Amino acid sequence: MPDVERPRGTRRRVIRHHWRRMLGWTALVLDHLKPVRVSLLVLAAVAIVTVTVDQAAELFLIALWTDPSRARYLGLLASSALAGLAMWYAARNAYRLRYPRWPALQDERAAFLRDWLPRLLGASVPLLVCIGYVIALTRLPHGPCVLTEQCMQRSWRALGLLVESAAMIAFFIMRRRVAYLLKRRRGRTRPHVWHPREARRVWRVSDLGRWTVATYIVAVTLNVIAAVVIAFVPELLDGIGPLAILLIAEAFLCYTGGLLCMIGDRRGVPLLSILLLVSASFHWLHLNDNHHVRQYPAMSTHERPGPQPPDTRPTFDAYVDAWLTDRCTGRRPCPVILVSAEGGGIRSAAWTSEVLSRLTAITQQGQPSRGEPLFARYLLAASGVSGGSMGLAVYTASLAQPQPVEAATLEPRARNMLSHDFLAPMLANAFFVDLTQRWLPGAWMNDRSRALTRAWESAARLEGMPAFAQPFSALYGPAGTPALTSVPALFLNSTTVTQGKRFIQHPFKPLATPQRQPWTAGFDGSSWLDPRVPLSEVVLNSARFTYVSPAGTLEANLANPPVPSRLQLVDGGYFENSGTTTLLELMQLVRDKASQRGIPLRFIVIHISNDPLMSDFIEQHDASHPMPFYSVACAQAPGRVSGPVSGEAIAPVEALLDTRSARGEYARVQLLHALSPDPAQPENGDMLWHFRLCPGDYPIPMGWTISTPVFSELGRQLNRYPLDAMGAALKTQLAPPR
Repeated sequence: MPDVERPRGTRRRVIRHHWRRMLGWTALVLDHLKPVRVSLLVLAAVAIVTVTVDQAAELFLIALWTDPSRARYLGLLASSALAGLAMWYAARNAYRLRYPRWPALQDERAAFLRDWLPRLLGASVPLLVCIGYVIALTRLPHGPCVLTEQCMQRSWRALGLLVESAAMIAFFIMRRRVAYLLKRRRGRTRPHVWHPREARRVWRVSDLGRWTVATYIVAVTLNVIAAVVIAFVPELLDGIGPLAILLIAEAFLCYTGGLLCMIGDRRGVPLLSILLLVSASFHWLHLNDNHHVRQYPAMSTHERPGPQPPDTRPTFDAYVDAWLTDRCTGRRPCPVILVSAEGGGIRSAAWTSEVLSRLTAITQQGQPSRGEPLFARYLLAASGVSGGSMGLAVYTASLAQPQPVEAATLEPRARNMLSHDFLAPMLANAFFVDLTQRWLPGAWMNDRSRALTRAWESAARLEGMPAFAQPFSALYGPAGTPALTSVPALFLNSTTVTQGKRFIQHPFKPLATPQRQPWTAGFDGSSWLDPRVPLSEVVLNSARFTYVSPAGTLEANLANPPVPSRLQLVDGGYFENSGTTTLLELMQLVRDKASQRGIPLRFIVIHISNDPLMSDFIEQHDASHPMPFYSVACAQAPGRVSGPVSGEAIAPVEALLDTRSARGEYARVQLLHALSPDPAQPENGDMLWHFRLCPGDYPIPMGWTISTPVFSELGRQLNRYPLDAMGAALKTQLAPPR
């Protein structure tokens, strides 16, 4: 019996020994992670966002695949190296300090951790960029790489990042040997430090050495300078690339954040936790809200609006009356073009402007090259959401020229304007300016949404579209004069936070009155917006993406303010992303006005969507007969479609979010049912053309940056439509009666 118990007792002692040893090493490793927690938190946040947010994953596809610029790719390599070096050097310095509350950092058993953790952190940056690209390829919908040159380019770019990661590891290992050889060649014989563990440990940051202290001073100074430059001229960053901006921000955040942690950890003060608590308190108490909606061009996002001037905007009824008088005299029925443009970021903006510009050009073939384009002449109104609002604004601003418009120039001008990098200035402001504002009491600086609108205004100005920086209502003539009908009436949709209602922005006096409520579950934006509100701000209110553009605080400074006097605005797609709900109500308003005058109307509806995975609501796909309804048929994805099952914790949240898509689908079908087509003579009844995107050969991003190859893919998909037949039909139906 004792012989049996002895082995059991031995096994228990061995198990306890290994268990204690494992716990000891776990505690040792955790203590060694604490000094570099800023870098680890940054890497963890980047990984989580890349895996869970499609718009973030798109940045990797843009940088390694869709961006043709070699200079921007070299900038990506340089910024990856900068971020890696910053992480490595910050971690190396953190391990040279002595921390009284973490004696394990002096344990010789973990010397290899102090040697290798900084090296692995530094080399991980370009490696993680490459991994992010692979994740994006697997998560985001895109077609096969069919062009050999593009396939080779993206492969070589990914390989370049892997080579950079390996080169950084080699540099971290060999740099001391190279330094020793250089010293010997110069005849220096001082003792040489061969490994990081042999470096002298110090008690204060100032004892790390003059070179190290100087690098911290330079980094903090450059951080301040960058914040000031980005706050005042964010458009200068157009062309650097959004991923490069994120890597540069990561470098500064890890280096300066590591310095703050070293100072706090050395004295036992949780400085980082205190800063986070202060920031959360300011946010909760609304003490530093710099996200105000700009009510006039000179207003900043960190200030409250001044008193509104008298409202001299025209009325929508007067606009429609003038439009009907000019276009519909002698026409029975009178053709009216209406457009709805769905949301989808830069993808939606580019596709919307591409479709409308091309329809304008093909309809104008055989017509006078200069003068009011025929398609634009009969385009009465348009409803947009998010990026669709941007596309409508670009198209309308192109039409609003003092000189006669040449239809053939609309498409290239829109491409030139939208090909600018709008995402880089906004991200730079988010991480250098907005992040700084979060720690300050009071609002002092413009937010990232202002960086975006400034980038829009700058790009539009270069293409001769000053309307983006001017009042929205100025598109329709000087204040106090009858509205010009040479440009379509824009209705751009936003969503209110507390009420969850549509917020319909337009350039006219409020349509909603005690006697008439045209908007169901919606607010009339003109009751809150100043008559001087810039076009760029109106587009922004419709395109306030989740977290990318912050919710805007809208205050009406009126003697008799509306109720509620303060609103918060977010992206219009929160309510529904199609824009057709507002278009249906506009259709009813126009129909009522025409009915009062005895003018019969026929509606030609152009619906523009951009989600390649959406289900179509148009069943007619015969290109030889595109009337009264038509849409291109997209190839079905192979295999069986099965819906994922969510856990009980997130299922209610996902259901709430997914109802947005269902509301859009419902609104599209209601729009279809509201039309009165004439199958026997389509040219006498209502029509609807649905311009959609299909899964293609090239990934089309949603974020606010786009490249030339993406426009080529959009052009290729647009050419799938029977444009010649559509143009001929429009010319026949819109030509003035003889």
